[in-house]
Amino acid sequence: MAIKVLVILFSALLFGNGIYFLKHTKTPFLMFNPQNNVTLSKILKYSGIILIIVAIIGFAAALTNSLILIIITLILGCICCVIPELLIMQFINK
Repeated sequence: MAIKVLVILFSALLFGNGIYFLKHTKTPFLMFNPQNNVTLSKILKYSGIILIIVAIIGFAAALTNSLILIIITLILGCICCVIPELLIMQFINK
């Protein structure tokens, strides 16, 4: 039961991050300006879409209570949260 609640919480956080990334493709994002940089805008757009997809998989995993799907969601969620951060690092000194 606790795993199910934690997976739902994790998926909700992923979904929130995905929505936040998608909303900030044309507006200032933290200290960056994606409206001036097409590459950064694309990174936010694709990362947002991928995070929402992983969140939906996580909600499905919690509903079906599938251990394999829960593990896949956790691994994909962690990887999909790190990759945008690594890609955005190239814009810090610009």
